[in-house]
Amino acid sequence: MSENIENSKENKKDDSLDLMKYIEQLIPYKKQIFRLSCVVFVLSVLIALCMPKQYTVTLTLAPEAGQNGEGMLSGVASMLGVGGFNVGEDADALTAQLYPNIVASTPFLVDMLDTRVKTANGKMDTTLQAYIISQFTFFQKVKSLPYVVKRKITDLFKDPIVLGEAGETSYLTEEKNGLVSILRESFEVAVDKKTSVSTIMVTFNDQMVTAMVADTLIVKLQEKITEYRLAKAVDDCKYWEEIYKESKEDYFAKQNEYARYVDTNKNLVKQSVIAEQERLENEALLAYQIYSNVATQLQMARAKVQEAKPAFVVVQPSIFPYEASGTSKTTMVLVLTFLGVALVIAWYLFGKEYWIVVRNKYKEFRNNTKESNITNS
Repeated sequence: MSENIENSKENKKDDSLDLMKYIEQLIPYKKQIFRLSCVVFVLSVLIALCMPKQYTVTLTLAPEAGQNGEGMLSGVASMLGVGGFNVGEDADALTAQLYPNIVASTPFLVDMLDTRVKTANGKMDTTLQAYIISQFTFFQKVKSLPYVVKRKITDLFKDPIVLGEAGETSYLTEEKNGLVSILRESFEVAVDKKTSVSTIMVTFNDQMVTAMVADTLIVKLQEKITEYRLAKAVDDCKYWEEIYKESKEDYFAKQNEYARYVDTNKNLVKQSVIAEQERLENEALLAYQIYSNVATQLQMARAKVQEAKPAFVVVQPSIFPYEASGTSKTTMVLVLTFLGVALVIAWYLFGKEYWIVVRNKYKEFRNNTKESNITNS
């Protein structure tokens, strides 16, 4: 036990000696370190001031009750006397789990670029596309530079895009493709798998723009989902309307044929006449049953069209953001200053020595090269 204590004391002494060794090594460069630290601090402040503020609006969406085909349609089915009638299960092929994919899809984002926005100071009243271009700062250009270079290189070895005769292939210009990428980074959608509650976060550099884009996003998402669900319900309704007309005409025709036969042979008591009359009556009855069932299906399809319209309830609406989100400028200055000073200290502790070694080896290599060239000449 005593040996372990002594070993730990010795380790602490060694650590303190190493630390003192590093401090002694830095003492001759204290003025340089102080000056460079001041420069790093000033640069950190400038960078923090140049970085635009970010404002975030968070919205919460919940799936509306009865969206799975139960609720109103079940009530209609029970009133019509149709037990166990499934009419809405396939209406929810577009579930809340697909909301992130819809918001991140290129057609949705391209449509969002046409949104009218207005800045909080009232200086800009334009489209979202023009606003993003106006806010394309130096830092965003630097951030997108690797992507631009990569695209330029790949374009050199890639065949040009050829559109079909009817323009089937979607084509975006390089500028619009970059705007879509920026817009995709500004939206974040998370869905709770258990409750299907969706959280949407919209982030931009202006408070009013953020709130207006968030409102528009909700409206367009609602329209997109309603368009899909309503289109399918309308197609089903049209199908049942056609079947309804056919079954109605068939029933009326069978009913008229039966009535004419009865009127023509009402005084006859032959078995052949009675058998034909029963056959026509059964056909008319069967046609009526089909006609009645199709009419029920048509009523259910019309009810489905009405129920397909709502998609979700906005639990947390868009609220004007008064405070900036993300990392504060003070924290950014402290972090950048700390990293800069750490690099300066690392340079004087390790980098400068290795740089001198590398520089001397390079000079030696150049001298040897010159001597060999003189000898060969």
